[in-house]
Amino acid sequence: MQDRDWTPRKHVFAVNSSPDFLLIVREVLADEGYAVTTSDFEPNVFTRILMRHPDALIIDVVPGESAGWDLLRRLNLEAKTNDIPALVTSTSPALLEQARDEAAWYGANRFFLTKPLDLDELVRIIREMPGDAG
Repeated sequence: MQDRDWTPRKHVFAVNSSPDFLLIVREVLADEGYAVTTSDFEPNVFTRILMRHPDALIIDVVPGESAGWDLLRRLNLEAKTNDIPALVTSTSPALLEQARDEAAWYGANRFFLTKPLDLDELVRIIREMPGDAG
């Protein structure tokens, strides 16, 4: 019988309103050995994150919509979630710059990636996140 590596897989929780985006993220990260949970911006997504306490988050911010910003702010304000590193994605470089500039609102433990995603860059960032995500 072969020895198996029983190290728990790192858990990434991705939140985005695009099912296609979530499918790609799930497939790419699962191929890299991550456990992946995906969700749209449903009303109970914060509760799901709180219960799962993943090792890393991927959260999309969309021009003209507040759901991603609201989730980032809530995660930052909650003691049980403010330590979870998050990769913030957007099609808008200006929104990513805003998130960088307003770290007090959205959390200092954030990473940023413009969409469309460079999938190699996505994997590299998830691996380099502090804590248990890498």
